[in-house]
Amino acid sequence: MHQSLLIDEILSHIIQFVATDGQRDLKRLENTSSLARLARTCRCFMECALDTLWRTQHSLSPLIMCLPRGTWEIHSSNILYLTRPPAESEWARFDVHSRRVKCFSYPKQTKMIRLHEDALPLLFAERSPQSLFPSLSSLDFSILSCSSSNFVLIRDFLSPKLTTLTFTLPRKLCPQSVCGVLKDLSRKAPCLENLTISSFFPVASFPLEISTHELPDLRRLVVSSSIRISAQSVLNIASLRYLQELALNLHPDFDADVLRNRANHNTFPALQYLSLAAYDLPQCTSIVSLISSPQLEEVSVSYDVQAQSSVITSFLSAIGTSVRSISVRHNMQTNTIADPPFLFYPSTFAPLFACRNLRTIQVYNLGTLNLDDEFIIAGAKAWSKLEDIRLCSLPWSSIIPSISLNALTALTQHCPQLTRVHLTLDARDVPELPIGDLSMAGGQSLEVLNIRNSVIGPIEPVAQYLRAIIPNMKTLYIEAHPELRDKWMEVKAYYDLLSVGPIQNGS
Repeated sequence: MHQSLLIDEILSHIIQFVATDGQRDLKRLENTSSLARLARTCRCFMECALDTLWRTQHSLSPLIMCLPRGTWEIHSSNILYLTRPPAESEWARFDVHSRRVKCFSYPKQTKMIRLHEDALPLLFAERSPQSLFPSLSSLDFSILSCSSSNFVLIRDFLSPKLTTLTFTLPRKLCPQSVCGVLKDLSRKAPCLENLTISSFFPVASFPLEISTHELPDLRRLVVSSSIRISAQSVLNIASLRYLQELALNLHPDFDADVLRNRANHNTFPALQYLSLAAYDLPQCTSIVSLISSPQLEEVSVSYDVQAQSSVITSFLSAIGTSVRSISVRHNMQTNTIADPPFLFYPSTFAPLFACRNLRTIQVYNLGTLNLDDEFIIAGAKAWSKLEDIRLCSLPWSSIIPSISLNALTALTQHCPQLTRVHLTLDARDVPELPIGDLSMAGGQSLEVLNIRNSVIGPIEPVAQYLRAIIPNMKTLYIEAHPELRDKWMEVKAYYDLLSVGPIQNGS
């Protein structure tokens, strides 16, 4: 054997390459058979290969099947049951592998034998999770159980080594149990960096006060829509020095006025990613206004109560200029309308021109976006790094925006990294193409064009124009009535027949 293979770091790298060879899903270790064979090759390889093989698990079933056969059995539908708690002498093989487990994470192994919910209390009846998994640093408890009766077992997994915790609220929710787990976090898992509380089932919402002063290392916090976060809890969260990612749901009783004038250089000082699902947009504005971080990159908000132009402008003015991705979506309601006062002109979105690093702009269902060429051209010049732009009125909006093919040309000229455009155009007139001013790189990256219900004139000139400014378009989406859709499908068919090259002005 080569002497280099006796160096643990080199051997670890080699085994990691074996583990990821041909990997299709980066979240799941697929090459387990090769690792198992490597572990059986020689003693020098065994420990490192087994460490890699068992490091991340997506189920408890493989470990339980390491127990003696008399302690478990498989029933119909591939469900694994524990028949009794393991005796003290029966843990040896389990312990050899469980001490290597550092992470229980998604995705679940859907093809694997499923562990029955009643197995967990039996498994941990005599030994605690901490003693069984001494190296565990990341836990998605929903991998182990989503049962209400097993929810309290989360507390037994908490340890100073735990840095990531995810759990799902059970269908039969006990708010006191959730509060108890959160209170134990600071005492039992003080080094926690990532906390996610999700809900797959519709559960009754309940209030929760989050005190964060004893979780100083928290970097990521995602909270389920079933939990009502108070404004005071948001202020507590805002004081976290290292928080980089935050996702919250704001219920109708969230009092945004409590946050007014509370911003300072210590509120959200490191925040980079923010996602809010709110009752109304002013709630989102109150939180965004707290952010002092110069590194804010992504802001995504959705809200239920339709907002007027001044409210949207206030929100966009509050996000700062460092943002790279902005998504604003109104969740359509039965009373959502596309008419005034929900008619939006370019001035509504003017604050975005100051965001020179924008890569993604997504605006959905606010009302009617009555934009024009001047706005799109100015935006194209301001957002030279733009990759994705989606400006979408409500589907039933009747106003045809004054956005012509000239605006599309400007986007391809000034945004060389642009890959997706989602706009309603007025393509009844085909302008002269400024061949001399068109960059050779212009439009090369643009592959997906969604023109929604854009009106159109002659078929062939539009196809020729699109082929000239977007030579690599792969997909054209249309959201229109059958007659208009058929016209655009003819455009795409003719586009595909054309070779790339200049067209005649005025075609």
